[in-house]
Amino acid sequence: MAKKIIGVILVLLLIGVVSGVYIWNKPHKKVEDAKGIEISAVALSKEYNADEKAADAKYLNKAINVSGTISEVDTSQDAHLMLILQTGDPMTGIQCAMRDKGINVTKGGAISIKGFCSGNGITGVALTDCVLTK
Repeated sequence: MAKKIIGVILVLLLIGVVSGVYIWNKPHKKVEDAKGIEISAVALSKEYNADEKAADAKYLNKAINVSGTISEVDTSQDAHLMLILQTGDPMTGIQCAMRDKGINVTKGGAISIKGFCSGNGITGVALTDCVLTK
């Protein structure tokens, strides 16, 4: 009886280890492979300001293609480019954490960015893993 219990525990442990290794090595989703929802920065901000719960249901963790005007260009702690798109509200913006480091953009320029939506924060809607689309 004890041998059966030990055998079952070992089989379950082996299944757990194999599952863990598979999940650890599973490739991450790339924004280029996902079809993005087209929206302007102003419209995205308005949707989140009107009903955050409904906007989360529509956009959270999904690829979206946002177009707008750059209001700020900055770098993050890991030296990646961080762009803020204008929304019409000076207190909020669309925060775009760019994946690539060597992007040449200017403040005030029009841009189209594709990234995964991380939801609404204190300073506006956040996008991660962003790439230029145009």
